[in-house]
Amino acid sequence: MENIESVALIGAGALGLMYLDTINRKGGSMSYFLSDAQRHDLLKEKVFNINGTETRLPSRRPSDLSTPPDLVILCVKNHHLESVRHLLGEVCGPETIIISVLNGIRSEAFLETAVPAPTVLYTVVLGMDAVREGDGLTYTRQGKFIIGTKDNAPSEKLDQVRAFLERNGFICEIPEDIHREIWFKWMINIGINQTSALLGATYSAFQRTGEARALMDDAMRETISVAEASGISLHEGDLERWYSVLSTLGGGGKTSMLQDMEAMRKTEVESFAGELIELAGKLAVPVPVNRALYRLIKAKEEIYSGK
Repeated sequence: MENIESVALIGAGALGLMYLDTINRKGGSMSYFLSDAQRHDLLKEKVFNINGTETRLPSRRPSDLSTPPDLVILCVKNHHLESVRHLLGEVCGPETIIISVLNGIRSEAFLETAVPAPTVLYTVVLGMDAVREGDGLTYTRQGKFIIGTKDNAPSEKLDQVRAFLERNGFICEIPEDIHREIWFKWMINIGINQTSALLGATYSAFQRTGEARALMDDAMRETISVAEASGISLHEGDLERWYSVLSTLGGGGKTSMLQDMEAMRKTEVESFAGELIELAGKLAVPVPVNRALYRLIKAKEEIYSGK
């Protein structure tokens, strides 16, 4: 099995910063942000403050690369996927592996269509509490990578990625059913990301019994109903599984959607409640809580964007 020697990260948000900083400090591979020329000029001048340490991180343009990267880690938001299609097309070779740490359940299908030559592994990340504010990043938990193949079959490239991640200090797990894990994370996002964004609440509000947790639970139970109708084996016990993860997160941590809303950025509500509502409609599954969450979040976006 060959080692992964070069890795390109696309997206310099909280996860992109945390992952690249970790890999770069290990120093065992060539690692860098990959971006277009305009974004590259901004990133190469940036001094980030990561858990109190001032840090510069390497950036490359497609024209700077003499060979395709062994691994691409995609860390953008769902609504930015289309905008990075050209980057992937320019740099990925037939042996390149792509993993996407995006929220939602559709990014791998997009990648398989957009860049058919490389290997796309199915990936979900869970249990991190990274918060980016301006050029600063704080976190207490990096979480873990859960990776698999589309058909849940063994794969040499899957083993290569696991070895690379573990070599760089990350926790990595290969489950029996990666699709169930992706839906599990989607359930979490639909529950806590949307309710935290509306309530302006950190993780601490959901780590105890109360109305915030009850609202989160209602949104997640609707996701379980849609999952069951879709042939995905989520169930009530997955709420308790999520609580065990939630209890480990720093109480002052913020979900990515809350961070987006506080910064008055476009949120991922279309990939959460929006997509759930669309799928629920096809399956005749009622999702009234998520319909309400969708409208409230869209209304807040319209207010702060001035549209």
